[in-house]
Amino acid sequence: MPISLSDLEIVSFDSAQHDVSAFDCDDDDLNDFLKNDAAKFQADHLSHTRVVFLKLVAYITLLADCIILQTGEKKKTLREARAHHQSVYTFPAVKIGRVGVKKDLQKSGIGTQLLIYTIGLVVRMNRELNIACRFITLDAYPKSVSWYEKKHFKFNKHYGRAPRGWAAASTFFRALMGREKKVHPSMRYDILRSPKIE
Repeated sequence: MPISLSDLEIVSFDSAQHDVSAFDCDDDDLNDFLKNDAAKFQADHLSHTRVVFLKLVAYITLLADCIILQTGEKKKTLREARAHHQSVYTFPAVKIGRVGVKKDLQKSGIGTQLLIYTIGLVVRMNRELNIACRFITLDAYPKSVSWYEKKHFKFNKHYGRAPRGWAAASTFFRALMGREKKVHPSMRYDILRSPKIE
C-alpha cells in the first residue's frame, strides 16, 4: 500500500531527541550524514534536516541555493521576455542536500511524498512569508538520476547531462575502483512550470 504525506510525521531533526543510530538507507554517505553531520550543519546554519516518522523511516535536508540559467534556458523558463529579466543572472532556490529512505521502505512512495512536502514548503515561502523562490535544486546521486527525471527534474545546462549507457557504466566502475569521483549532476524543478509531481 503506498504511503501518503498524511501518513508521515515530518519534524525538525534534534539530535538530543531523535536516536538515529539504527537508521540505514543502504547508502553509507547518507547514513553518515544523518548520524554525524546533520546536527553540525544545523548549528552552523548551513542546512536544516527534517526526519520522517512512521517510525524513523526517512530524512530530508534542505538549504538555500541559487542557480544560474544560460540565456536560452532563461527564455524558456520565463513566460514573457521582459526587459528587466535580462539583468537577472541568478534565480533563488531551495536545495535538497540529502534524502535518505530506509532500505525496507524504498519504493513505497516516501521519496515522492518528500518532494511534494518540499514543493509545499517553497510555495509557503512565496505566499505566506514573501520570500521569493523559483526552483528546487539538487545534486543527484547517480543511481537516482532517472528517478528525478521521472519527477520532472531537468539537468542544469551549465553542468551538462549525466553520463548514459556505456559512459555511465564506465564512470560507475571507475568510481568503484577509486579512480574517479562520483558524478552528481545538478538538476532543477521549476515551481511554476514543471508538471505536478504525483
